[in-house]
Amino acid sequence: MSQASAMALLSIPPVRGLVSVVALLVTVTLPFQPDLGIASRIGLALVLLLLSAVPWAVTLRGFLQDVQEPRRVGGAVMIAQRPRRLAIVVSWIALAVLVVAIVVLGVLVGVGTEGPSAGLMAAGSVLAAVFGLAVSSLLPRLSRWYADGAGIVAVSPEGLAVVPDHGGDATTSPWDRVGLVLGESRAVSSLPPDVGAGLGKRVRWRPGAHAAVRRWTQEGFAPTAAEVRGLGLDPEWSQDPESGVAPRAGQWVHIALMSWATAVCGLLGGAMIVAVLLGNAPWWVLVLLAWAPVLGFVILVPRLWRLLRTVGRRSARVTSEGWIDVLHGQGLVPWKHIERIEVGGRHTLVVARIDAPKFRDRDLGNRLNHRVTRAMENWPIRIPSAGPLFRETDPRYLPYPPETRAFTLVDDAERVGGVNVRRRP
Repeated sequence: MSQASAMALLSIPPVRGLVSVVALLVTVTLPFQPDLGIASRIGLALVLLLLSAVPWAVTLRGFLQDVQEPRRVGGAVMIAQRPRRLAIVVSWIALAVLVVAIVVLGVLVGVGTEGPSAGLMAAGSVLAAVFGLAVSSLLPRLSRWYADGAGIVAVSPEGLAVVPDHGGDATTSPWDRVGLVLGESRAVSSLPPDVGAGLGKRVRWRPGAHAAVRRWTQEGFAPTAAEVRGLGLDPEWSQDPESGVAPRAGQWVHIALMSWATAVCGLLGGAMIVAVLLGNAPWWVLVLLAWAPVLGFVILVPRLWRLLRTVGRRSARVTSEGWIDVLHGQGLVPWKHIERIEVGGRHTLVVARIDAPKFRDRDLGNRLNHRVTRAMENWPIRIPSAGPLFRETDPRYLPYPPETRAFTLVDDAERVGGVNVRRRP
């Protein structure tokens, strides 16, 4: 089976769920083997947890994508559809039943309990697991397909997009031509007839969407930060500075992934080193294999520390001495060393003068990647670069994405430091 075929197979929800179920069963079963000591059980459980985290995360991500709202419809964000709350609740219950059933089955198999009662519990666990896997894999997508059959209402800066029932073509009405939106809970009743034509009677507004649409049709499309967060809109669509704040949950998910990768590299490298020192493996294992997890650990630890330093905090500060960079670890950049600051689409770029000291990328992984890329320029076989990697910088440029909110500091930089600020749409 080719790699593309394997990825296509794993993209099917039941198959993806089955892989996670097997990983969970192995993780629960092996540490309960009767011939293992306490230390061996704990160590084996930690290793299995780290290795199984990837399929679990992929499966949970796919599940959340199917049950969470809102969704994107092309370049727009859905704000009204047929409700499917019951299907979502049942899907979560089925997922919980699946996890509990697999844990119970894994403990029974690992301990080796015998007897009629144990057999009944094992059979019940298998049936519950099959039920939970089937429902949690299929119901979210089936319910979405069923809900979409009644039509969808979505918004974007271009206007209000309506997809009629039974999958017709979307029609977008500019905001200044939508017309009067009435105070009805049903979208088809609140929208003008020529705009909401084709919507099913059960299509309902998401919480806060009705009031927001009524305001946008009167004042123009200008979402507030609360509307951006509540309706899942693109922060770039709002002029409210608070809308550029990245969700705290997303930041902690990134930190969790980085922590997982750091722990895996540390355990793998440490296990290889200990095996060689105890004489259980030859010395050349360190040369051929151990360097990779050790190097990964050395690269990831500073990255994790920088993530923890900047989560929930400003990525830069403005003082009378200069621009203090936290995101890239450059520290104080005196005003005399800054040529200008560019702001466009809430992306901020600090540009240093040609004669100023160059910015140095603090990330070891980035520096190694650039050196390898330069070394391969004359190679007959081209190998794709691994970059861009982690918070890359340039000898003359310090980039700040919108979620860092560095764009809110440029007015102070212009006033305090006398820096030339260039603003682009």
